[in-house]
Amino acid sequence: MKSVRLLAGWVCIVLGFAVMILISFGVFDPAAPADTASSIIPVLVGMLPSVSFGIALFAIGVWLISTRKR
Repeated sequence: MKSVRLLAGWVCIVLGFAVMILISFGVFDPAAPADTASSIIPVLVGMLPSVSFGIALFAIGVWLISTRKR
């Protein structure tokens, strides 16, 4: 059971990094259109759900690895 938890933790960390890399390459487009945005704030708010998902995956992976049963 310990090895499954450790493996799931590492998979979550890798998936979290993969989501962040996909965001940086522009795979996930922001919800706010670029032509109506006069500042960067609407674009950042549009990216918030996908960035939050990547951070949550990473945090779950760290939690799974750091709190494993000994």
